[in-house]
Amino acid sequence: MLKIELKYQGKSLATFETDNEQISVGRNPNNDIHIDNPAVSSSHAVIRKIMQTYCIEDLGSTNGTFVNEKKIDKYELLDGDEVIIGKHCLEFSNIESSGQDLADLDKTVILDTRKQKELLQKNS
Repeated sequence: MLKIELKYQGKSLATFETDNEQISVGRNPNNDIHIDNPAVSSSHAVIRKIMQTYCIEDLGSTNGTFVNEKKIDKYELLDGDEVIIGKHCLEFSNIESSGQDLADLDKTVILDTRKQKELLQKNS
């Protein structure tokens, strides 16, 4: 079973445990993991179960999706991976995988924070 802990500034906001084949993440309240923050796109990312592994895919979000501080388009998740979406962190556990890089309600606000700029520069 996949366990996802949603955090903001190191504080746990929610924990999700699921065996679902697909988990949507974004600002729209209809998402499985709803992150109510203007820096998060309405449909920001999707997590898909493929066989016994989970992959996360950015859905063309404005501020990007980062796994362990690396900007990704699509990534096979490992146990312990940390995904940054906007100013929030998703921590994944109970995953058995190899961790290989697999390459609109209203307008999304672009982050203007030091951490976001550092992440973008690191991946340029």
